[in-house]
Amino acid sequence: MKVLCLTNEYAGERFGGAGTGVTGMVRMFREQGVRPTVVAPRSGRVTAGWEMRPEGLKILWLPRQERYFGNLGLIDAFTVLGEFPELREGWDLVHIHAVNFAPLAYAAAKNRVPLLYSVPSLLRVEMSNDPAPELQAQFEVQEELLARASLIHLLSQSERRYVERRFPWLRPRTAIVPLGIAPRQVCWRETGAKSLLYVGRLIEYKGIEDLLKALLIVWQKDTGVTLEIVGRGSVEYEHYLKTLIPWPARVRFLGWEESPDRIAERMAGSSLLVVPSRRESFGLVALEGMAVGVPLIASDAGALKELASSSCAFTFAAGQVEALAATIVKALANPGLTRILAQNAAKRADSLTWTKLAPLYMGLYARAVGATR
Repeated sequence: MKVLCLTNEYAGERFGGAGTGVTGMVRMFREQGVRPTVVAPRSGRVTAGWEMRPEGLKILWLPRQERYFGNLGLIDAFTVLGEFPELREGWDLVHIHAVNFAPLAYAAAKNRVPLLYSVPSLLRVEMSNDPAPELQAQFEVQEELLARASLIHLLSQSERRYVERRFPWLRPRTAIVPLGIAPRQVCWRETGAKSLLYVGRLIEYKGIEDLLKALLIVWQKDTGVTLEIVGRGSVEYEHYLKTLIPWPARVRFLGWEESPDRIAERMAGSSLLVVPSRRESFGLVALEGMAVGVPLIASDAGALKELASSSCAFTFAAGQVEALAATIVKALANPGLTRILAQNAAKRADSLTWTKLAPLYMGLYARAVGATR
C-alpha cells in the first residue's frame, strides 16, 4: 500500500506530541509493509527537496516560507505540485495529520483516493472557540476537512463525544485508536527527592500557570519541593510565568528538549511528572511518563482521564489550583501508594506500544481504503 503522509511535525521538526506520534506511527506502518511517503515542513531549510532515509523512507522537506505556506499557514498546493508533480499520482491512501496541509490533501486525493484524517486535537475545543477571526478561519478549515475525510481517526472517546454533538452525521465515519509509544530503555529511579517535572508547551491551556500557583501553596508546607520545566512558550508568557515565582532557585526553566531519550532520562530521575492540562486531546507526555514508570499527577481534562485513571495516577480536577497543590502533597507523602500507581501505569503503557497497536492501525487503513469502494 502506497500512502502519502502529510504532517506539520516529523522527526527533527517536532513541536509537541503530534510530531512524536506521527514519527512513531510512520515507523510502525513501515514495519507492517506499508510504503509511506512523508511531506513535512523543515525550519531553517532554504530549498525544498527529497531525503531518502537509509531504511527506504522518502521525505519531502518544505521550507517554512511564504512560497509554500500562505494565508493561515495553509500549504500552497499549486506551487508544491508544480515543483513536485510526482505527488499527483499513484497513491492508495492520503493520510493527513495537520489542517494546514488540507489543500494538498484534496489535490492529491482528487475525490478518487480515500482521505484519512488523524485528528491530533480539535482546534475549536483546544482554543476555547476563541473569537479571533484568524482562529475562527482555522476552525472552519478543520471542520471542512472533517466533512471531506473518508475516515476520521480520533484519539479518544472525549474527541468522539464532541464530534457527535457538533456533527452527528459524521459518527459513521469515525474510528478511535489511541496513539502508541515505543518501549523505553530507561526506568524510573526512586531517589527520595522532591523534584517535580513538567514537559510540554508553555501555553495557558496546558496548565503550567496552575502548577506554579499550586507550588506557592505547597511551599507553605514544604520548601524542599523543586520543579524542572522542559518546554517553551512565547517570550511574553514565559516572562509572566517567572514573575509568579518568588524563589527562582526552586524552579528551573530548561527550554525545549528535542531528544525523546533525554526527556525519558529526565523523567526517570524525577520524583513526579505533573500533567496539569486544562484541556487535553490525548496526553502523550503522560503516556511517555507511564512507560518510564515515573509516578504521575494528571488532571481529569479531556482524554487524560481515559489514559491516566485514578488506578495509575494521582488525579485532580482540571483548573483547580488548590486541588493540584493537595495532590502534590499527597503524592510526596505516600511513597507506597506512589509506587503502586506507577507500576499500574507502566502496565497500562505496555498495552499501548506501537507493536501492540499495529493491528488496530492496519484495520484503520483497511477501513479507510474500503470506504471509497
